[in-house]
Amino acid sequence: MQFGDFAGNASIKRQLSSQIDAGHYPHALLIEGPLGSGRRTLARLIARAALCRHGEHAARPCGTCAACQKTAPPDLTELGGDGATLSVDAIRRLREDAFLLPNESAYRVMILAEAQAMTPQAQNALLKILEEPPAHLLFILTCDKRTSLLETIRSRCVCLTLAPTMWEEAQPVLTTRLPKESPEELCRAHSLFGGCIGQVIDGVGDGTFRQVLDLTPRIAAAIVAPNEAELMELTASLEKEKQLTVGVLSGLSLILRDALVRKYGGITTLSTSPDVAAQLASRLTAQRLTALMEQVEQLQFALARNMNNNLFLTRLCACLRAAAGY
Repeated sequence: MQFGDFAGNASIKRQLSSQIDAGHYPHALLIEGPLGSGRRTLARLIARAALCRHGEHAARPCGTCAACQKTAPPDLTELGGDGATLSVDAIRRLREDAFLLPNESAYRVMILAEAQAMTPQAQNALLKILEEPPAHLLFILTCDKRTSLLETIRSRCVCLTLAPTMWEEAQPVLTTRLPKESPEELCRAHSLFGGCIGQVIDGVGDGTFRQVLDLTPRIAAAIVAPNEAELMELTASLEKEKQLTVGVLSGLSLILRDALVRKYGGITTLSTSPDVAAQLASRLTAQRLTALMEQVEQLQFALARNMNNNLFLTRLCACLRAAAGY
């Protein structure tokens, strides 16, 4: 299988190639990974490989055959990924289409993006087709964490977990996609967004990266401010900016990591605000810093669940202040 400029995750590429190069496509795949890790990009690559007409599976997707040239292949269906809840009715309609024979290819491929947005009823409806799928069907689900899906769904899928991409692997892709940015700036963005190429491309492209650089250290310092008003005022700017919130949480995680390293006598840094990390290290115990890191991870999980934004920001302020002992 050909992966184009899909960077990183060499072990997953080997796993997929060993199956697809032999002409074997699992009837159900579940691709998990953080936002911007390339889970939907990989899902589309696998789908294109299944629909490609090249005689050698190892050369798929070839990019030149009639199937590869089509921007909207008739045997490919994509659902989800728009932030909306996936209802049981939507899954039932998808299930009905699954039994239609392919128009042109050997497979009918269905990509269900952000599968964690399915209601429990929708997941149970999907389970029926996963239990007894038609031979021509390939289902590809994407999600942030497989644990957000029912065990009965997970057990019927081949699960692939995408990891953040190392800078050395991400650099060629980022340099090509963002040619106006310096390697130093791209490296900072790569670190800030936790090695998730998609987040870097979006964040640098729309200006979110600059906002994150400005806002994150101020929010980190406000966690230990004398009163909560400062933190609440700063987080108010996140009210309608989910991508900015994602970046800020990633940045907070790095600052807290640096603070904990400094607490134990280390000197290496990952964040762009070592001075704030030093301030937190001097004000908080290692236990408090660890608790804050755990809270940030839980907040990232809640954000991925599309939690009500006003409730989320209220929870953010309360949880971070409580974890810091304020």
